[in-house]
Amino acid sequence: MTDETKNEETEGLEETSQEESEASEESTSEASEETSQEESEDSTSEASEDESDENESDEDDAEASFEGDEDDFEDEDEDHDEFDEAFEHLDESESSEGDEDDDDLDEDDDDHESEDVDDEVEETSHDIDGLAAYFDCPNETLVAAAAARDAEWDSWDVFTPFPIHGIEDAMGIGRSWLPWVTFGAGATGFLTANALQFGTLTFDWPMIIGGKPHAPWPSFVPIMFELTVLIGGITTALVMLIAAGCFRKPKIIDPDITNDRFVLWIASDDPNFEKARAFMQKLDPVEIREITFGS
Repeated sequence: MTDETKNEETEGLEETSQEESEASEESTSEASEETSQEESEDSTSEASEDESDENESDEDDAEASFEGDEDDFEDEDEDHDEFDEAFEHLDESESSEGDEDDDDLDEDDDDHESEDVDDEVEETSHDIDGLAAYFDCPNETLVAAAAARDAEWDSWDVFTPFPIHGIEDAMGIGRSWLPWVTFGAGATGFLTANALQFGTLTFDWPMIIGGKPHAPWPSFVPIMFELTVLIGGITTALVMLIAAGCFRKPKIIDPDITNDRFVLWIASDDPNFEKARAFMQKLDPVEIREITFGS
């Protein structure tokens, strides 16, 4: 009995000791945890305070440096303003000079462009001088001339190896103005003869010859006729030759025209020359040739 009771007592003591050790361990662990938390909180608070102090010092330094930079920038802005004013004057002078130069350059460019256009026009005019549509008989030539008259071409003509009756009407050519030249020249000769004879024998130095009066106009008729015919004929011949271009170098379209060919000609200086080929093709010619004088 005694041994059992001892064992029970020892077991109870052991259990109580274990419980006490566990309780003590728990209390120590809780205390250590609390101290560690307190230490960590203190350290974090100190670190945050240090950081705030550092941030405040940095901000103070930045503000001081910014104020110094502002002063520097103000000085630099004043310097830049002075330079800007100087550069504005320079820019104005340069711009005025540049505008004058640009105007001169534009004028030169316009001159060069006009010269280039003139050169191009001259080159195109030298490339081809006109188109010639060839026909075999006079009747076809009359029809082509009437069509060209109705189309109102500005620079065109018809060439035949011999005169064709009715070609003037087909081409729309009116009455020649040469008779008016003949009339004016004849009247001039007639008046000259009268002024010469009546002025000398009747007014300036009147004389009686063969018992005739001072104004014997029947005796003046031969001189009137001769001067009228002489001045009228010579003047008409000269004007006709000049109007026909006999004193200019002829432009030979085709030597066969004076032999056996009939030609409708449209020159390249006509405003609607680009439509000339299509117009000629409608007339059904034998052929159409591009003519260049001097080639």
